[in-house]
Amino acid sequence: MKMIPEYNGTKWMLICLGVFLLAILAIGCIEQNNIDQRAISNQSEMNSSEKTVSTEPEHGLALSDMSVKITSQGHIATFQLYDTVAAKELYEQLPLELDLTNFRDAQWMFYPPKKLNVTAQEAYHDGKKGELSYYEPWGDVFMLYEDFYAGDEMHRLGICINGIDEIDNISGSIQIEKNELSQEERETKMRISIQANGETTIYELNDGKAAKELYEQLPLTIDVEDYSNNEKIFYPPKKLDTTNTPMANAQFGTLAYYAPWGDVVMFYDRFGSAGGLYELGDVISGGEHIKNMSGTILIEKV
Repeated sequence: MKMIPEYNGTKWMLICLGVFLLAILAIGCIEQNNIDQRAISNQSEMNSSEKTVSTEPEHGLALSDMSVKITSQGHIATFQLYDTVAAKELYEQLPLELDLTNFRDAQWMFYPPKKLNVTAQEAYHDGKKGELSYYEPWGDVFMLYEDFYAGDEMHRLGICINGIDEIDNISGSIQIEKNELSQEERETKMRISIQANGETTIYELNDGKAAKELYEQLPLTIDVEDYSNNEKIFYPPKKLDTTNTPMANAQFGTLAYYAPWGDVVMFYDRFGSAGGLYELGDVISGGEHIKNMSGTILIEKV
């Protein structure tokens, strides 16, 4: 019988070990390649996500200097119009005296003599209390006194800045007129709008120097941040001079400036006073939206 030398067994063991090590190395390379591919894919997704982040407010509509007053049976609501073709066309038809119709216990509607030209940018479905809008298929303008969702598109015309709770009490016929301020009123009243997540909040500023300096920096597109559990803050590019500016006793709707940090504070709940906290003004419309502000906001003069 032919005998296999002993060293042949050792040789085969070494060969098997080599093959095993090569297999492990190959698997490792494949796994590393998969990791690299995942990293590349994740980075690509991140880059793609960064490219699609918008720095503009959701509907991107700026408020104009056009204001309208709607009066009925002693009840008055004032609306600031957006800077759109449809809003201008409505404004040019004023003054008007028209009959109102109620729709689904949420809105008062009326029909201007001439139809308005709208664009897709003004369209929305989720209506909020205090909005003035237009429904193109029927040609009616309507005021919302309750939140309202519509399957069809509605188009924004403006937002209530005074008398939002009066809209519910309006009925019968209405007088709609231009609410034109005198030059003196324009100079003494400083109002700003803040657009965030498709909603608009309006503040009236006081006559302190800090408020005037903030007003002079507008318009601003800037990031808003959460702080504590009752305020939203942002940092204007230039710090404000607090000379002749009252100290704040912050409540819901107070707009304030915290001098030590240089940030403007929008309160959506009671806070009180603190050293270095100065009052800039108070909310007059859309205060319910402050708590939900996030991301990039647009601040403009009204």
